Amino acid sequence: MKGIVGHAVRIPTCRIAREEIARAWQTSSSPGGHKRVGRFDEDALTLAAAAALDCQSSLGGAEEVDGLFFTSTTGPYLERSNASLIAALCDLPEKCSTLDLAASLRGGTSGLRLALTGLNSGSSATIVCAGDCREAEPGSAEEMLYSDGGAAIAAGTQNVIAELIADATAYDDFFDAVRRDRDVHVTSFASKFSIERGYIAPIAKVVGDVLGQAGKSAKDIAKFVVPSPDRRAQQQLAKKLGFSEAQLQDIQFNDGGITGTAMPLVLLSIALESAKPDDLLLVAGYGNGADAMLFRATNYINSYKLHSPSSVQKAVAVDYKSYTLYRRAREFFRSADQGLEISNIFYAKEEPQIVRLHGSACRHCGTRQFPVAQVCVGCKKGDGLEEVALARTGTIYTFSEDTLYPSPFPPTVMAVVDLDGGGRIYCEVVDVPPSEVKIGMSVELTPRKLKEGGGLYHYYWKCTPRRGK
Repeated sequence: MKGIVGHAVRIPTCRIAREEIARAWQTSSSPGGHKRVGRFDEDALTLAAAAALDCQSSLGGAEEVDGLFFTSTTGPYLERSNASLIAALCDLPEKCSTLDLAASLRGGTSGLRLALTGLNSGSSATIVCAGDCREAEPGSAEEMLYSDGGAAIAAGTQNVIAELIADATAYDDFFDAVRRDRDVHVTSFASKFSIERGYIAPIAKVVGDVLGQAGKSAKDIAKFVVPSPDRRAQQQLAKKLGFSEAQLQDIQFNDGGITGTAMPLVLLSIALESAKPDDLLLVAGYGNGADAMLFRATNYINSYKLHSPSSVQKAVAVDYKSYTLYRRAREFFRSADQGLEISNIFYAKEEPQIVRLHGSACRHCGTRQFPVAQVCVGCKKGDGLEEVALARTGTIYTFSEDTLYPSPFPPTVMAVVDLDGGGRIYCEVVDVPPSEVKIGMSVELTPRKLKEGGGLYHYYWKCTPRRGK
């Protein structure tokens, strides 16, 4: 049996009211609600990596994963493997297969189909992670709709929580949203024709193929998981295919939005959170064609331990009070290049501890420390240290507020974190107001952008309050 063995979603903490955007452009045309947006230190890679780490933790560790695919239309690197960087953040073994998928909004479903196709009996899991932070033309309708988000789905053959029943794909050389290599903003060709030709027609085709293969009809489906370019198009599609509104997975529009490549995987993860054994889940993705897959939830779904449910993440929100603050934060790292920070020689030396979060463990006294050391801080011996992976969870030992650290929203809270199992790291506390940071607070480490410079993005670990079940 092959299918889905793990899933996770990453919903940004920050959000901005669509009315604030409308007010900035002096227009009354606002669809209401909020859209979720990454902090100034989040991008498509960090959102996908955070979801991949959450998914990995539910699988039991790095030894359970032998493949990682990353898909996005806004990946930070055009010539460097984003997937390999995420695999290193997850501390996956070097033999792990990595792959970047780009340029299509259906990259999430295409990546999942590819991962499932490559599985053999007894295969370890392949994580397909997606993240997007798309930019629309200022003042456009799409600026209201585009939201940031990340998700990860793990495909495998052991402890399958949703078995693959059928799948189909079809490509179409048609454009309704385009961004060239030199463009910052997406060019939209939104129209009734784009909805009919670029969205409804290709999805209807692959959904019909999948239902035909499985011998099922629309009424047999528990959840129809399908992204949408807006709120109305999804309902039009459902009506055309014979699905009721109750069967549709909510696209979370009022506190979310259109999350690009990540959207079908985000919605699939949310649907899996409430799925019951034998439920049929039909997931589709679109963009220059369409993909569709039909899954049947198994009994394992009742015992799957989700790292951080979407409802818990949704319950936490930090609002941008104005459009000016939102744009200033969005452009913070883009406004200045601080020059080259690190050579590839030094990076290769530091990568195990800076990216993979490795430290030292003493065979004599058991002390763990970070960064990798030559002499044990406990017993002072230098002949018993070995490199080990450190935990990404812990508690705040002490902290301070730094008003001089460069940030769009000072003060910056810096904390000393005691990691579970040993080791101590000094890092920034994010996704929580400074007034709520406490000594003893339970936190988890998350990858974030530290700065830009010299043609590189520099990533490091920051900590955020733990928000599990």
